[in-house]
Amino acid sequence: MTETSALRRHLAELVVVFVGVALAFAVENLREDLNERAVGDQYLAGFSQDLTADLEMLQAQYEARRAQLANASVVLEFFEGRAIDPQAFFERYYVAMLMLNTRPNRNTMEEVLSSGSLRLIRDAGIRTGLLDLYATYDRIAALEEHMDRDFDSYLYDPTFSAVPLRVEGPWPDTAENRKHVGILLGDVRIENGFRLLVLNLEMSDIGLLAELELARSETERLLEMVLAG
Repeated sequence: MTETSALRRHLAELVVVFVGVALAFAVENLREDLNERAVGDQYLAGFSQDLTADLEMLQAQYEARRAQLANASVVLEFFEGRAIDPQAFFERYYVAMLMLNTRPNRNTMEEVLSSGSLRLIRDAGIRTGLLDLYATYDRIAALEEHMDRDFDSYLYDPTFSAVPLRVEGPWPDTAENRKHVGILLGDVRIENGFRLLVLNLEMSDIGLLAELELARSETERLLEMVLAG
């Protein structure tokens, strides 16, 4: 074998080895890509379930908070001079005092973030939308926590230390019930508590109702994108 022939044979062997290594890398990359796509699809299925459930939760929460606002507004009418009517007062008073905290499904999002797998959601619009939605939920949680502290300081403590707890009616128009209404109406802390409740619910753009409406809109849009993806 001549020196030239040997050199050609060695070069051919090197080419074969190089091609083989390149193909192995390509196959491995393809396998990893397919695995990541499968995991990403599983996450999207999880988000679809979470968002569907959250959409129902947000609708119920929004309606409950609207009812709370309506009842608190009626209670404030009594502080502003409306004639005392124990039944009309108490049936709105106790409903307006309900704590109605928002509880979104975070299972899929927490798994994605804790595993560093957000990149597996290939649609950048979905990734951004998810981060925006859960930032909205964080604002809602912070506002509701603030409102809960207001409830304890301005409504629960003054109410339950002043009159007997009777959250279920009826509340007939008796001297005793009128006395209890008068005690509550005479406490400025309670009035301030209901005014803070109304303020926190209906502040333009940053109130709880506005944030719930934003979360509902973001959820609807995201759910459409996830189902389409």
